[in-house]
Amino acid sequence: MAKQFISISCLPTPTYIQSGHVIFQPGERHPNRKNFQFFVMMFMKRGHLFIAEDDQKYTVGPNEMFILQPHHHHYSWKPMEETTEYYWVHFTATGGYVQADQPQQVSPTISVPSIHYYTSPITMFIKKQQVVTDMDSVISIIRKIFANSRRSSESHADINQNTIEFWKAEQLFTDLLRQIQMQTREESSTTVIANQIQRYIEDHYDEKITYEQLGKLFHIHPNSISIYMKKAFGLTPNMLLNKYRLNEATKYLLLTTDQVSKIALTVGYQNVYYFSTAFKKYYGVSPSEYRKKYMSLKPDSTESATGTQLN
Repeated sequence: MAKQFISISCLPTPTYIQSGHVIFQPGERHPNRKNFQFFVMMFMKRGHLFIAEDDQKYTVGPNEMFILQPHHHHYSWKPMEETTEYYWVHFTATGGYVQADQPQQVSPTISVPSIHYYTSPITMFIKKQQVVTDMDSVISIIRKIFANSRRSSESHADINQNTIEFWKAEQLFTDLLRQIQMQTREESSTTVIANQIQRYIEDHYDEKITYEQLGKLFHIHPNSISIYMKKAFGLTPNMLLNKYRLNEATKYLLLTTDQVSKIALTVGYQNVYYFSTAFKKYYGVSPSEYRKKYMSLKPDSTESATGTQLN
């Protein structure tokens, strides 16, 4: 396995471009490309990929992640020997990067003046090739990224819906990078797990999530989940989940004309009455009242965007 690191400046942050899924049959090869403009991040599901970057040959196996650099020569140095399947993500990093045998700090390409506050020049460190301990969870995020990206491209007529799906895809991509980047020495194991739980909740907020499920995913006792989260964030997983769901709901209320019942299902509430009750408790008004109140503050707002009324 390659013992190399890719250090990427996060000023500006890396940007998601597109993603997909591919299956190669025995005898087939990865495309031969020169000067491809994006990073290619691959997550192996099965089989072995024999890939070269310039003159360096690599073999990538199941449950491994591998990154190809932009503007380099990518090609197969040997055909597939078996059915090979992986998910891929293309992204760009305009903030500068370097590949080396050790992680390196990379200076940002944006000069940030410290007029009032100073933004630290953060560098993200990722192993070029690494084993992914929970590949199913990572692939689940990639599928969500692709689904949101696809919906965004299909909704050209609805600018607001396009915006929601675009930013969801970018947020999920950022969470993916956070999941695969190297852990810093300053982070305790409790903080690391709490951050992983937070990311999982935010990436899967529209699904059913249980303490038992979180315990199995992060290999800790279900009773420890709340302890870790309260210590790191001052919130239980359930409080964080509801807060995030309700925050997402406000975006749909203000940026779409979807009925409140549909928005409730979209953000993970199976019961629209429970959603309305939770929303009113958190924001002080019902979902329809919230929409009416804040839509009226927008220029050129219309009464037709009020949706279904809930008492």
